[in-house]
Amino acid sequence: MGWTGGPAPKPRTARNLIAFDLGETFAERVVATHKDGTTIYAAFRSEDGNEVFGLVLLTDSGPGGIVYTKPVTEDMGPAEDRCPIRILDLLTDTDSDYALNWRQRCRDRASRPRPKKGQKVRFAEPLAFTNGDRVSDFTYQGGSRFAADGREYHISRWRDQRFTILEA
Repeated sequence: MGWTGGPAPKPRTARNLIAFDLGETFAERVVATHKDGTTIYAAFRSEDGNEVFGLVLLTDSGPGGIVYTKPVTEDMGPAEDRCPIRILDLLTDTDSDYALNWRQRCRDRASRPRPKKGQKVRFAEPLAFTNGDRVSDFTYQGGSRFAADGREYHISRWRDQRFTILEA
């Protein structure tokens, strides 16, 4: 499937973006959604209502209020793996290897430990920053903020890195 583009629906909710791309009839079968940045995760019922599948809707914005969307069903093996457990738990059994792999990647990601503010975190590989710093050990400040050696760092997608929490 390709990207769909056009005037953004108002309000720009997950359900309205799904309806924008896949139609109102499809959007009526959506059971639950979760928006993570520009990615929407959804559980939707099959036409006969007997099964519930996963959907990832990629979104992007263009100038002049234009929105672009691209649906990727779980059996297409989406690369995005931030679907929350509450949505995964709604999905019915499947024999699709792509869907099973995607569901497991999402569950694995969700099960990774999360540090609390003030805890020490060590990344498996030193992180390189544009100022030339290379750092492995940080103190977690919350969100995507970390501190080390008196400096603060913003580490986007830090949960995608391998790390260990050093203090309980």
